[in-house]
Amino acid sequence: MPLPRAEACWCDRAPIAKPRSNPVEAAATLEFGPFQVLLRGRKLLAGAVPIELGTRAFDVLLVLLEADGALVTKKELLSRVWSGIVVSEDNLKVQISALRKALGESRDFIRTEFGRGYRFTAAIRSTTGWAASGPSTRQRHRLRRPRNARIVAPPAPMLRASSQRASR
Repeated sequence: MPLPRAEACWCDRAPIAKPRSNPVEAAATLEFGPFQVLLRGRKLLAGAVPIELGTRAFDVLLVLLEADGALVTKKELLSRVWSGIVVSEDNLKVQISALRKALGESRDFIRTEFGRGYRFTAAIRSTTGWAASGPSTRQRHRLRRPRNARIVAPPAPMLRASSQRASR
């Protein structure tokens, strides 16, 4: 017996043209202060001058940029930058220090929330991609599927076709 089809699902009301994961992945270049982050090339530039930055420090920067000013806990940074590897918080402190050194006079863009984590405080601009025209990370949480939204089953012909393939 086919499942009843709903009139509309939650995604019909959402003002999103295409699903995207986040502005850091969708944009080609992010800018803050005098810096540009070339995401595809994984480079940090001050003006047109490349800044030497290690892989882990660059990963920390990306996580902080993705948070869009929100607090990123030490635990989250450790799990995302050193995924599957057990490291001490000292490794994180070393990478934050390297990142601040690379930012030079703009080192205050990274604010320490003692005992909790770090926050990136500079305004972030995207020069290309969805982040330039779409909602910010703080606004997108309102666009997610509500917890009590119904999941709509595919139309009956699709269900019959998939059950026929399974029986073969």
